[in-house]
Amino acid sequence: MAEIANNTEMHTDMHTDAQKDMHKDMHKVDIFAKQVLGRIVLADTDTLWQEKYTNGVATGNKRTFRIYIINDGSVPAEEPVLGSPVSCVKLCKRVIEPDYPRNTLVCTSKSKVTHRYQLVLLVEYENGNFDVITLPRNLSNRLQYDPTITKAFVDSTVIDAAGIPVLQHQNQTVPYETLIIVSGGVNNYTSFEYTVSIPYSMFKPNIKCCYLEDPSLQSYILLKCFRYDFNILNTFLVSTSPTESVWTTIAELTTTEDIIDKLGIDQDVVVFGKPEDYWCKPSC
Repeated sequence: MAEIANNTEMHTDMHTDAQKDMHKDMHKVDIFAKQVLGRIVLADTDTLWQEKYTNGVATGNKRTFRIYIINDGSVPAEEPVLGSPVSCVKLCKRVIEPDYPRNTLVCTSKSKVTHRYQLVLLVEYENGNFDVITLPRNLSNRLQYDPTITKAFVDSTVIDAAGIPVLQHQNQTVPYETLIIVSGGVNNYTSFEYTVSIPYSMFKPNIKCCYLEDPSLQSYILLKCFRYDFNILNTFLVSTSPTESVWTTIAELTTTEDIIDKLGIDQDVVVFGKPEDYWCKPSC
């Protein structure tokens, strides 16, 4: 029995010595990290739409974004030819502007997410011809037709008769949203700008007020699960002036995605460990 006890004590001493050897090079490591306090997922969010109007009055509700694509071979005239209507539209690419999406933290009340992008479409006509249309670059109001730019029209509630984009609102359901076409002048439309303002009360878990006052509070935006859909409708005669018109095909476009917003603050995390050393090979 004494021999067994001695063996047990020896094993314990060896284990203790091994632990000491393992920890002798350990020291405090201060890691600078971002602590996520809360997050929200806006799933299946429409990021391209236009405001619904009833009897000429804006309702603050969304409706599907509608464009009028000029038929292949049709040009404005007093009696325009029908040309070839659109048979199919596909999204080739969505181009997100540099530094977007971006976020603005509004005092201690809400997180404002702003997203700017363009859409590059491949359009097929019934006669077998194809064309590339970039939105919103190739859009115009019907009274601002420019043969070097215009390939499709939008409603006057999106771009007015003077060629000025109209701010679209979704203010019936929280979080509130807006959408506008960014403009550098008439028929100089560079991107769509979608904005959503998310109250801090919607983040989970609930964020303490003391953290909302932290000067290092920041937001990190992720875009996931982008999807799109087109619906090709009827041909439509668009009046481009009091005397001229052009044949178009109505197409409705839907884009949806998940917007993930994470709120966090800078934190120091102290752990016990040994940083990995990396040595460069000598040059000679």
